[in-house]
Amino acid sequence: MKMIWAVIRPESAQRVIKALDVAGIGGMTRLHVTGHGKEMGITLGAVHYNEIPKEMLMIVVPDNNVAKTVMIIRTEAKTASKSAPNEGAIGDGKIFVTYVEDTFSIRNAGKAGGT
Repeated sequence: MKMIWAVIRPESAQRVIKALDVAGIGGMTRLHVTGHGKEMGITLGAVHYNEIPKEMLMIVVPDNNVAKTVMIIRTEAKTASKSAPNEGAIGDGKIFVTYVEDTFSIRNAGKAGGT
């Protein structure tokens, strides 16, 4: 199993979640987070904000669903510009994939079955 951590723009979150649900990838955790990457925050008028709002989705999937899940997130979270419709923009987000060694259910004493 793998855990996919997707940090995306808040305005993309519902679109990504809906596409994952349609594809049968429904179990996830959604967190409201702040941060910045290459854009180094945002300046509005005379005020500079070092951290900007993002959404983080945590999704655990079987190894054979990783590529499909990542592609859905990339497709739905990418913002296209008129000058480069096939490329996204700085600040669209990042996707991290990590190995999940084990899972346990809180509800009962056994191991969690599946994702």
